[in-house]
Amino acid sequence: MAYDPRGHLSPSALMMRATAPPISGVTAPPASLSDPANDDEDLSRYVDMFEEAESATDTERTLSERDRDYYDNKQLTEAEKAQLAKRGQPAIVINRVKRKIDFLRGVEQQQRTDPKAFPRNPQDEQASAAATDALRFVADQNRYDVIRSAVWENLLIEGLAGAEVVVEMKQRGPEIVIRHLPWDRLFRDPHSREADCSDGNYLGLVMWMDWRDAAEKWPHAADDLESIVAGNNNSLGDTYDDRPNDLMWCDSKRKRVRIVQIWIKQGQGWHWCTFTRGVKLEGGDSPYHGEDGQPECPIIMTSAYIARDNARYGVVREMIGPQDEINKRRSKALHLLTMRQVIADKGAVDDTRIARQELAKPDGYLEVAPNKRFEIQQTADLATGQFQLLQHATTEIDNLGPNASMEGKSPASQSGRAIQAQQQGGYIELGPMMDRLRQFNVSIYRAIWSRIRQFWTEERWIRVTDDERNIRFVALNKKVTMGDQFVQQLQQQGVPPDYIHQQVQGLQGDPRLNMVVGVENNVCEMDVDIVVDDAPDSITIQHEQYELLVQLVQAGIQLPPDVLIEASQLRNKEALLEKLKNPAGQDPQAAQAAAQQQAQAQQLIMAKSEAEVRKLNAEAARAEVEAQARMIEAQKPEPGGQGDVVTPLDQQEQLATIEGTRAKTDLTHAQTLKTMAEAHIAANPQPQPAPEMPDPNQALLTRAQTLKTLAEAHATANPPPPAAKPKGKA
Repeated sequence: MAYDPRGHLSPSALMMRATAPPISGVTAPPASLSDPANDDEDLSRYVDMFEEAESATDTERTLSERDRDYYDNKQLTEAEKAQLAKRGQPAIVINRVKRKIDFLRGVEQQQRTDPKAFPRNPQDEQASAAATDALRFVADQNRYDVIRSAVWENLLIEGLAGAEVVVEMKQRGPEIVIRHLPWDRLFRDPHSREADCSDGNYLGLVMWMDWRDAAEKWPHAADDLESIVAGNNNSLGDTYDDRPNDLMWCDSKRKRVRIVQIWIKQGQGWHWCTFTRGVKLEGGDSPYHGEDGQPECPIIMTSAYIARDNARYGVVREMIGPQDEINKRRSKALHLLTMRQVIADKGAVDDTRIARQELAKPDGYLEVAPNKRFEIQQTADLATGQFQLLQHATTEIDNLGPNASMEGKSPASQSGRAIQAQQQGGYIELGPMMDRLRQFNVSIYRAIWSRIRQFWTEERWIRVTDDERNIRFVALNKKVTMGDQFVQQLQQQGVPPDYIHQQVQGLQGDPRLNMVVGVENNVCEMDVDIVVDDAPDSITIQHEQYELLVQLVQAGIQLPPDVLIEASQLRNKEALLEKLKNPAGQDPQAAQAAAQQQAQAQQLIMAKSEAEVRKLNAEAARAEVEAQARMIEAQKPEPGGQGDVVTPLDQQEQLATIEGTRAKTDLTHAQTLKTMAEAHIAANPQPQPAPEMPDPNQALLTRAQTLKTLAEAHATANPPPPAAKPKGKA
């Protein structure tokens, strides 16, 4: 099996082992078996490309190495140290570059975000959640946050960074691997002007290998590799020497050879080749395919700043001048304060060497010959001037990149608004750099998604850890059987789980249940857009908006809780918003089933309430009829006579009876209204209303209770009289 110099499967081996067809119907070609004559011609062209890139970027790489040394506290050359020692001047380094870069690295760590896939078509709306889970799974497996931080560090210091998204064939299937590529292992087309080198014709990697390891990986080239080690092929620079500083294609002493892997753009696709000078080890067409189905390069590069001659550089480059001035003026000022300048006549002291030693002491003692000139010159003014220039240089470097307000070191006398404005200004200055990193993120995630679509063709389960307490699993390319489809339909209809289980048990043994009728979360058919929510100055602006919303709430304006959470800087605010929408933490199907059960319960309550209302209405009508009958009976004369003689007392008794009956009727109506209000509230629960907007259901219930209370009070004050006795005849 063929491996590349970094130890994983080479593109040709990957191409032979990959069984998944590429997307868009593009057929991947097999490993190339070209003509030896053409191999020699291509190899010569590839060597020329690499040496062109090495020669054109020699100055750029030298300056990038110096920038890295300044970050690593190596700010004085050996020649400068020797000169300072000769003068007796202290070699002082006040490394303010590292402080700036470390702060910017911390800013990147605070702004890490996860990718999210959005559907391009309505039919992919549900599948986009699975695509998001797959992207985050691959990123977590590769610890992409650490890789991104390493890329960000290279951008800040050297100005060039890169990573690769490749596939390794393992026992459980193809695994997507993301690797950080150090800046000093990368080379590119020197004529490229784009930050991601997308307009170049080639790019690649350089690495060193022991020739025996190389011969083991490429046994067909073992003799050629051995002959190269015995030779002496020169190279122009030493950046790519890892790390034998011998300027050669090979290290004869340690028996190592320099291996180059180059990716060349050819037409609509990419071709790759691994070689050393004089030997082509392997090559072929790219086994990786992009969103359009065309072969693509797995190496993704990005740059911080691009000079007129296409040279790349980072943030450190503009800090070199102020940093040198700080070191030199601090050393010079200290030297002027500790040393003495003397003007003396010859013979003023017996031994000039001893005189110099005594003058350097804070309690030095020196005897001078009489009548001889011996004057100590004052250099305090020179030291003061050096300190003033030192303060100016310090202010200059402090104003570069993140300012004191961003670093939390602003003067205490400044107002909070002034500090906030300075912080916002500092983040705006970081905008171009953060935009480079954001574009790099999107390119990485798109490459991951392309690898998923191309190589993840079998059923696969991924673990999702977006919730720290609940770990869930998502299936990709899951085969859906007729039995699964039957269960899903019952769940969508709100059928209770026990009944679903009984139905499934009753169909056990039916072979149709195992028939595959579809594929769930088929990644090859998903069409999504990948978005990374990130912005350079979002922290300050978002904080201002959140404070304004909090002030509105404190002023008495009611705002929904989800509005405040959305405007906050909480790390897990999406999870909090989801919990607000679904407080019980149920999945959508369980929530839907619970909602259907609640609706059925409400219907039962309404039916029961309606029956009680009909019963109470009937009792009220009966009471009204009885009252009217009693009034008619009171006015009806006795049969066979002239009628009763109705006295005023009798009339008062009859009126009391009628009023009592009417009171019972009002009480029955009040009970009816109360029952209807309670049923309406049970069927339509309302949230806690605002003070200025009373709940109409509550008002209806209050009115019913009031009427009931009045009716009971009236009935108590006017009890019905006992049954009237027959009246005698006049």
